[in-house]
Amino acid sequence: MFNFFDSLKQKYQGCLNRLAPEQCVMLGDYLFYVEGFAGIITLSSTAVVFRVKNGVISVFGSDLSILEMTPSTITINGKIKQVERV
Repeated sequence: MFNFFDSLKQKYQGCLNRLAPEQCVMLGDYLFYVEGFAGIITLSSTAVVFRVKNGVISVFGSDLSILEMTPSTITINGKIKQVERV
C-alpha cells in the first residue's frame, strides 16, 4: 500500500531533522488530515483545536466538522480559512 508520508520521508531524507512529529496535509480549502493527533481541545463549527505530540494545531473556518478520527489521526472538513500550529 502506498504511504504518502513514507514516500516523502524517503525522497527528502536530508530534511528529516526539520520534520515535526506530526504530519499534515491540506486538500484545497475543505479537508485537513493530520497523523500524530493526540486529543481534542475545542470543537465547534468555526474552530477545531487539538493536541499533537509537541504542540497544538488550530483550524478555523466555517461548517467545520470531524470527518474521521482514530487514536492517532484526524480529518477535518468544512470551509477552512486558517490553520495555526503552536
